Amino acid sequence: MNKRNIFRLLCSGLISAAMLQNPLSALAAETGAADLAQSVIAAEKTAGEEDTEKLYADIPVSSFRVDDISPLVSTDLDYVDLFYSQWDDSHYIFLPSTADRSSLTIEYTADDVIYLNDKEVKSGEKTSILSEGDEFTLRVGDTDCGKLHVMQSELGCIYISTKTGGLDTLDTTYRYLNYSEENGTVLMLNAEGKTEYSGEFAKLSSHGNSSWDYSKKKPYNLKLPKKADLYGMGKAKKWILLSNYMDHSMLRNKITEEMCKSADIDFVGDSVFIDLYADGSYRGTYQLCERVQVQKNRVNITDLEEITEKLNEKDLDEYPRKVVGADSVKDSTANSYKYYDIPNDPDDITGGYLLQFQQWNRYGTKADSGFVTSRGQPIQIDGPEYASKAQVEYIRSFVQDMEDALYSEDGYNAKGKHFTEYIDLDSLIKAYLTEEITMNIDATYSSFYFWKESDTKGDGKLHFGPPWDYDFAYDNFPQSRSNADGNRGYSYKADNLFAAYFPVLGYADGKPVAGYSWLGQIYKNASYVRRTANAYFKYFEPYLTQLVSGDDPYIMQLAESIRSSAEMSNAEWHTYGGKDYTVFGSSSGKDFIDSVEMVRSFIEKRKNWLTDLWKPSTYIYGDINEDGEVSVADVVTLQQYLLKGKEEGVKNWTAADLNENYKLDVYDLCLLKRMLYIGEGAEN
Repeated sequence: MNKRNIFRLLCSGLISAAMLQNPLSALAAETGAADLAQSVIAAEKTAGEEDTEKLYADIPVSSFRVDDISPLVSTDLDYVDLFYSQWDDSHYIFLPSTADRSSLTIEYTADDVIYLNDKEVKSGEKTSILSEGDEFTLRVGDTDCGKLHVMQSELGCIYISTKTGGLDTLDTTYRYLNYSEENGTVLMLNAEGKTEYSGEFAKLSSHGNSSWDYSKKKPYNLKLPKKADLYGMGKAKKWILLSNYMDHSMLRNKITEEMCKSADIDFVGDSVFIDLYADGSYRGTYQLCERVQVQKNRVNITDLEEITEKLNEKDLDEYPRKVVGADSVKDSTANSYKYYDIPNDPDDITGGYLLQFQQWNRYGTKADSGFVTSRGQPIQIDGPEYASKAQVEYIRSFVQDMEDALYSEDGYNAKGKHFTEYIDLDSLIKAYLTEEITMNIDATYSSFYFWKESDTKGDGKLHFGPPWDYDFAYDNFPQSRSNADGNRGYSYKADNLFAAYFPVLGYADGKPVAGYSWLGQIYKNASYVRRTANAYFKYFEPYLTQLVSGDDPYIMQLAESIRSSAEMSNAEWHTYGGKDYTVFGSSSGKDFIDSVEMVRSFIEKRKNWLTDLWKPSTYIYGDINEDGEVSVADVVTLQQYLLKGKEEGVKNWTAADLNENYKLDVYDLCLLKRMLYIGEGAEN
């Protein structure tokens, strides 16, 4: 079996499913697959490439640089070097939107004079020759050097200049074995050529897990020395440059971001597409994103870490790290927790907390502070990242009490509290719908965020979101998930439930066992399904219709807005042409637009199926007797139930539970009367 086939098997849904059945071996399997992937990605030759003779790989040109490609700014960063493509045995110049092709400087070092379309190019002089076309014959003296293609984007751009002179060292970092970072200067321009940021950057480092290991085109974390407002997204130091290498549409994260904004989910991050240049090398289309973090312009809750820092002499990460209930901070053991031995706590430690689900085999290395619930769900505490013992014990206890209620038969824990007293139900429903619609294979495994504000400022409940990391969603990576009931969902089938069937990787006698995720557990409740159906049609279905339907669907408008850049990026990385050019799955069309169409078509099928599934479960708020309207009869029915316990008229408990606390009481009756008598609509 050749390397390509071994690699495909390792990366297929089959081995991933096997890893789920035997999670203790998952870390080793993941490490081994990643290790093999690195060598295969570096060495393998894509179909058709092996047999093509390279006539122009070596030409008598030692340097060829186009300068002054951003004329509205005074900088020495705006240049791009000649690129040789092994895919079509020709050379390329990739220009940003800012470049004026009628006035560019070409500098080169060659064995003789360079000619483009038989016209002499004088090194170091301004020329308009690149405005004369998009394809040129390239000649050095009498030596034929093939074709030179000139491509230009319509997006803004980012120029990076590293102190080492390139990203090769950083890009070859293997996250399990070593660590590397870069610093230097950066210039960010919008599509009109105006400056968004100019100055130093503090750190450029690897981002992600599989998206780093399996991508040739690497994603990065970018840290600035001070907060800056980039492209109107608000001031912050920390940013992410997503490469979207494994998403050939490059739109899966963006359309999910916009869907969640339309659904009014709290703290959804912004992003913009740009072209990235580093030390003269064009790197492709990137998505500059806000990072999920506790910060005024991000997850705007109380910064408990900042408050704690002010009460202690040392930086919080300098205090000893300890673990309770496990042998090591590297272990993911049920009922264990880890913290920093910080001496001084604020008076109020009820918030804010930013939490995320983490895979059990990443919890040990990814989570500085965190805990594992009694059912084995690892929770990483992202804010405060360096949490004290009291802080971890508080939020751990709060989450555990919620989980105990959620998994009980009646929804109440031993303290007599219902799980909805711990959870903002609306946000949980929206979080579930986001994962179910997208068929995200990482749903409730990792990058599944939730937060809690301080009790003095918030409602004392857990809120779910913001959404993050959807490059493997929308049929981009074939996977299956199954829970303890034997329910199984498939990420590549638009006509089945998926997120509802996720397990939680819990522990019994030290071994992982499949159970139900929080989302799967609550979906077993019929009234929750009703609320889900109503939320789907109110918050999500209108956006999905606009996204994929009609003569000019919104997803195609988005595609056209980045098309020129995407085609440049493909010329650099060759990401289209079918499944032979994918790392995972087969979600690659013959070109960029065809790859987007594959996403559009899948979402349309998904929307239609979910619409048919949930339409029968919708209801009118207050229509207790299900006669199609809210009337005095509904008020009488609810009064009879509350006064005399007569249940026969209450045909839809969910419609009667107007305050959404999973019980019928006088408050619901008051809300129903208010709705009826003062004319408030059902949507309120």
